[in-house]
Amino acid sequence: MIKANDRTAVLAVGRLTAGLTGESRRSAHLFDLGEDAGANGFVLARCGSELPLPDIEWLKLGMGMPCERCLGVGVATDQALLRRELGA
Repeated sequence: MIKANDRTAVLAVGRLTAGLTGESRRSAHLFDLGEDAGANGFVLARCGSELPLPDIEWLKLGMGMPCERCLGVGVATDQALLRRELGA
């Protein structure tokens, strides 16, 4: 669970369901699912990709080929949050 700006979010991993796109485009994205996630029928991945909620296959952590952009943004975001919490 992630806390930022007094909001709580759950980190989730998902990708498009098989058959909707080619296998090379089925990267496992990271999602910070907060209270308003999916309100418009889509969820926003850390990399900026917007996936339709009904078309997402939710995965266990470590499954699937990770989206490199999600990982890069996730590391930068988590490090910034950690520095802020430590007062650095």
